[in-house]
Amino acid sequence: ININVRRLGGSYGAKLSRNTQIACACAVAAHVLNRPARFIMTIESNMSSIGKRFPVSHEYEIGVDEEGVIQYLNQTSWHNYGSSLNDPNVGEAINFSFSCYDKSVWSSVGYTARTDLPHNTYCRAPGSTEGIAMAENMLEHIAQALGKDPVDVRLKNMNSTDKGPLSKMITDIKNTSDYDARVAAVNMFNRENRWKKRGISLIPMKYSLQTGGPWNALVTVYPRDGTVAVLHGGVEVGQGINTKIAQVTAHTLGLDLDMISVKPTNNLVAPSNAVTGGSISTECAANATIAACNTLLERLEPVKKKLGNPTWKELVFAAYGDNVNLCVQTMLSANGAEGYPIYGVGVSEVEVDVLTGQHIIRRVDILEDAGISMNPEIDRGQVEGAFVMGIGYWTSEDLMYDPHTGVLVNNRTW
Repeated sequence: ININVRRLGGSYGAKLSRNTQIACACAVAAHVLNRPARFIMTIESNMSSIGKRFPVSHEYEIGVDEEGVIQYLNQTSWHNYGSSLNDPNVGEAINFSFSCYDKSVWSSVGYTARTDLPHNTYCRAPGSTEGIAMAENMLEHIAQALGKDPVDVRLKNMNSTDKGPLSKMITDIKNTSDYDARVAAVNMFNRENRWKKRGISLIPMKYSLQTGGPWNALVTVYPRDGTVAVLHGGVEVGQGINTKIAQVTAHTLGLDLDMISVKPTNNLVAPSNAVTGGSISTECAANATIAACNTLLERLEPVKKKLGNPTWKELVFAAYGDNVNLCVQTMLSANGAEGYPIYGVGVSEVEVDVLTGQHIIRRVDILEDAGISMNPEIDRGQVEGAFVMGIGYWTSEDLMYDPHTGVLVNNRTW
């Protein structure tokens, strides 16, 4: 079976496992008819057959002191998988529910619920989205119950490791967003208006990124013109992985970007790669590509010393003449690779009409610690796109079923 993937037209978690249903249907059709088969799904058939996000029910009991510091916390969550237990979601939700907070006095239990409803599956940030929401809802509840500043309550309950970087980010975004003055303005607006109300919130976040493997990469140099082709084990799903792979290749080899081309992923060069997901694929594929480039440079070094100070084209053509292998394949193993936290802070101001429920998002400020970004424009676009998708999730999405048949009724985006 030969698999070639140039790109996907945008995709999230369901691609990790539910793709087998469509692939098998195509394979059966191609085998029976002995001709190519193409399977295109409408959004309605997609959501009906592949599934939606996991609904989660969350209960908790919390004891706090007069400052809002948690003394004990017992939380239980139920995750509705529907009629079949597709993708694991409980563990992710519990782990991410700790977020940046001190979990030493937390007791967390999660249950998988198999029901007579249609099955569900992964979607963007499965488990982590719900888990962080569980945590922030509890911290907000504490602040409201005690009449405390929600930001102060959050800072008091952070663990020592995460409090350092996040407290600085909170200070920074308070300054850049003019947070304190806007809080006062929101309070004044609410006192002066009966039917419209405003709210402003500052939320910290920690995403515990986990690495995985294996990851393959192949780098080939064409000696006649010096151009370089790269094939890696990740899949371009709109996150810009191919652009970043071209960038790290050009940077490592010291070439212009227009000398690099990224080929479609296939299962010959990358037969058993880890899944493209979890916000780690680009980084892992880039590291594998850099390793291949470094091996190539090592092979070229003796030729370079012999020629003195050749151009890239002179170097690779001479190496070709010396029978140097200009094709390098590497595999990045997961062994020894460590995950790390990604921190973010957001400030949102919202206005709601209490008679109609219509709401307006007046302003949003987001700050993310992206480390040394390979491509700030792409990364900024990813953050903005993720936030907008989250707006839809928390304000517009619901699961509605026919009360008699159990069929999913809202099987589209509206």
